[in-house]
Amino acid sequence: MLNPALLWRRAVDRIKRRDPEHDAARRAVRAALVLPLAAATGFALGSGSQTPLFAIFGSVALLITVDFPGNRPARALAYGGLGVNGAILITLGTLVAPLPWVAVLTMFVIAVIVTFSGVLSETFAAGQRSTLMLFVLPACTPIGPVPERLFGWLIALSLAVPAALFLLPPRHHDDLRRHAALVCRTLADRLDGDATDDDVSTAMGALRANFLGADYRPVGLTAGSRALVRVVDDLQWLADRVTDTSGELLAEMRDPVVRVLRESALVLSTPVAERDSHRANLSEALAVQRLIAQSRYRDDIIEILAEPNDATAIGVGRKLLTRRTISGCVGTTGRVIGIAAAADARPVWARVLGRRLPEAGAAERLLSESQALTSLPGGFLATRAVVVRNSIRTGLGLALAVAVTHVFPVQHGFWVVLGAMSVLRSSALTTGTRVVRAVVGTTIGFLLGVAFIELMGVDPVVLWLALPVVAFGSAYVPEVASFVAGQAMFTMMVLIIFNVISPSGWQVGLLRVEDVVVGAMVGAVVSLLLWPRGAASRVSRSVDASIAAGATFLTVAVKRVTRGASESADDKVFSLSHAAMSASRTLDDAVRQYLSESGGSTDRRAPAIRAVNRAVRVRTAAELIADVVPPPITAYPRVREVLELHTSVIRERLHGRRPVHDLGPIGDDFVLALRAEAGSDDLSIRAALPLVTVAANLGELELLYPEPVHPAALRSG
Repeated sequence: MLNPALLWRRAVDRIKRRDPEHDAARRAVRAALVLPLAAATGFALGSGSQTPLFAIFGSVALLITVDFPGNRPARALAYGGLGVNGAILITLGTLVAPLPWVAVLTMFVIAVIVTFSGVLSETFAAGQRSTLMLFVLPACTPIGPVPERLFGWLIALSLAVPAALFLLPPRHHDDLRRHAALVCRTLADRLDGDATDDDVSTAMGALRANFLGADYRPVGLTAGSRALVRVVDDLQWLADRVTDTSGELLAEMRDPVVRVLRESALVLSTPVAERDSHRANLSEALAVQRLIAQSRYRDDIIEILAEPNDATAIGVGRKLLTRRTISGCVGTTGRVIGIAAAADARPVWARVLGRRLPEAGAAERLLSESQALTSLPGGFLATRAVVVRNSIRTGLGLALAVAVTHVFPVQHGFWVVLGAMSVLRSSALTTGTRVVRAVVGTTIGFLLGVAFIELMGVDPVVLWLALPVVAFGSAYVPEVASFVAGQAMFTMMVLIIFNVISPSGWQVGLLRVEDVVVGAMVGAVVSLLLWPRGAASRVSRSVDASIAAGATFLTVAVKRVTRGASESADDKVFSLSHAAMSASRTLDDAVRQYLSESGGSTDRRAPAIRAVNRAVRVRTAAELIADVVPPPITAYPRVREVLELHTSVIRERLHGRRPVHDLGPIGDDFVLALRAEAGSDDLSIRAALPLVTVAANLGELELLYPEPVHPAALRSG
């Protein structure tokens, strides 16, 4: 039997787990302090007008429904953008409110644009709900003067934004960097023998959960922030490959590799203003690693060529390729982190204009901010990503909800639209589940509000004392409890707010229940009619498309090395690299939506995550090969044939076909071909080094894809 002490202990444990750094509590305290102040200011300066309504709900939009990520300057810029957008949308919503079909069409366009904009950055994604609310409120409430409404919004901005920036600000504004830094340190400890596989798995699991835990990538629009996406994939590969024997296998390369990982962690965990010395240290560590690695690879090649026994030489070759892949991946990770830090260190004007980007190869390629704005949306549209469907679904759902408020006599029409907004998800099943939770939560909140009003009445003093309490609960409960509890607290807050504005008792709560039910049903109908199956099938197709794009990119990248570089070959590699990256972004979008739909079942989610990780690795291997400087065209013709033959075998497996040739590991064929053709001079050994890089990456793909890919397996799972 549960006793109060046990329930209290469980509640405390849940809060610690959901809000370990107390950022949600800080946000809730801000709302509790500022919302009543904004309401009081609105009544003091605009009593008898709509100013208090917009001051109060403006504060809700700024303090409860949004919490922008990033450091203080980034958050200030985001709140400034929301302030300007809010003024425009309040004006627009007021102007179209008397024109039903114009309001419906405008709602559709705004909802599609706002929802789709989340692909650009986490800041755009974080502000979606507040942005939509700032149009819905004026468009679905009784018509009022624009100046009164804008004055209320100005009051909310003048009080809420300074509070959000300076009053109990969040401590950890960049979880992705923090988790990536921890993985780098843990991998370094693992190579030094001071950490276990479980330590690495725990750190990597936290990073992966943070990266995939949101519907959109947790990165900003800046080039430096987006560069870190590559780091997550590379750290995942290293976490899967580094074992007890990796430190010994790396030999004298271990210390340089460990240093790169530790310096990378310092760059990631240090504020931008204090990062210069660590960036310099990382650059030095990468230079030292490169020199020692090249020396070690040369020694390995000399040993392979000098070994009289083929079997022994093959064993040396296998170690060489494994060393090359681990060291190469660490080097790429360090370079990406260094390039990201250099991009972040640019002046503000350069970041705004997308100028002065650091130089980078295919594996570390950066898109400028302006390029991202133009190319990212086009890539998602061209591949018909899940986010495109969700944007259209949201637009139609909210437009239909606005139409309902005009066709039927609804007293508080914006509640209908907010009800639809709160339940719309990427599948009919998840939307239906959300509908039930929304209605249950709203009903619970209504019943609690009825009990409160029946006991305490609608005395203004009591309502004003209750306002900070319900504001705190509306901001805090959804973060630490559940969607149902969050809906209940939001309903209580709405009931208190409307009784503060115009005392009417619990009847306003009943109206909210009715309107939320109507809005939720609108959302359910739209989800049932438009792409009801959700993202599960799209994940499989996106994996197939990503693998196909990666296989084509890989083939061309290898042939550029084996057959020589040219302007046309370089252009083709660049074009295919862009296509593979677009396919990877579409895959990332699909898997995020899939994970949000299928939360809870690890056994069901794991195959999809593994398939996605393997598909991404095809592209990253091709990028590493694309950065290789081809050796002289006359060197090692037989080795080149081996590389192309194994590439064709991998390509056939990636396309789901059984290869015509039944080959062993590439390391064995590569070593034998190298021994048959190599000369004893230094030039011959140097010409072999780039071919080693190609063979090492192909060897990893052979391990990942030992059998033909069967796309149907994921769909049936």
